Amino acid sequence: MANITVCLYTPMKDLMAGNGISSAITQQISMLKTSKINVTSDTADFDILHINTPDPFSLYAIYEAKLRKKPVVIHTHISAEDFRNSFIFSNSLSHVVKDYLKYFYGLADTLVCPSEYTKKLLVEQYNITKPIKVISNGIKIERFKDKILRAKRDIYRKKFNLNGKVVFCCAGVFERKGLSAFINVAKTLKNKNKVSFVWFGKILPLLTPATTLKTYINQKNVIFTDYVEDIQAAYASGDIFLFPTREENQGIALLEAIASKKPVIVRNIEVFDWLVDGVDCLKAKNDKEFIAKTKILLNNHRLGEKLAENAYKKLISEGHDLKNIEKKYREMYTNLLKNRSDLCV
Repeated sequence: MANITVCLYTPMKDLMAGNGISSAITQQISMLKTSKINVTSDTADFDILHINTPDPFSLYAIYEAKLRKKPVVIHTHISAEDFRNSFIFSNSLSHVVKDYLKYFYGLADTLVCPSEYTKKLLVEQYNITKPIKVISNGIKIERFKDKILRAKRDIYRKKFNLNGKVVFCCAGVFERKGLSAFINVAKTLKNKNKVSFVWFGKILPLLTPATTLKTYINQKNVIFTDYVEDIQAAYASGDIFLFPTREENQGIALLEAIASKKPVIVRNIEVFDWLVDGVDCLKAKNDKEFIAKTKILLNNHRLGEKLAENAYKKLISEGHDLKNIEKKYREMYTNLLKNRSDLCV
């Protein structure tokens, strides 16, 4: 296995700095290097091509790989469903994106989905028939140890003037992520409970609808930090992770919040079925429920600790640590090279 070279071709990585896909790619590179798999971005010399973004450059790299009968792995980070309610014109373009993704994902010899939900979506809504491996994006859990977070607790609390208990989210600043729900919770609970609400995440003014910028970002109830360098300090500063996203393929930010042992409140959507309401998280269906569940955790520290501890145990038991993900990649790559004769050209 040590002699296998994987081309992680990521031409769009720098443009996506600060979002989930960029984080996933960074983790893949680190994980594969740690496991002594040769990693390159050079499309001229490799054994397996691994693609993370459905951009034109990656499409060309796939065509070239197929001509050379090299195995192609495509990560399904993006769907038309999670493209909606994101950028300017994203809703009107979503049907075009879906048709393109059907074609793009159909070029893979193996697809990697970060969750069972995404696999189900591709099979039932995209009619994908290619082999699909469900492998969590995973996280490096040791990065969020208590000792590390305690040392960074006050960095962003001081920088962004966060007082009292802090309800926070770490995500791109898109309406799909549940911006309106988060702000409505803040409007209702901020002054009554002496709590700060903060949203850590990159703002893209040129791609964000003007209504989102005006209605959500330019208001006083939630602090929007824009991109922050130290993600550990962001999680350290908070007390309750409120994640009202409407659509996810997995949600690396949620995994990181759980690894940080923060109690989490999520929207009751299918992708989060691996968590149980009242056992390792709280779930809400609408703004009214998000307000109620947030209020519960603000007033019940012991419940928050219990939920956080149970979620952390589940994170470990279900193998979301990169050490476990590494083994699944090894197996996938090995099987692909054993079955070269079955590759599609």
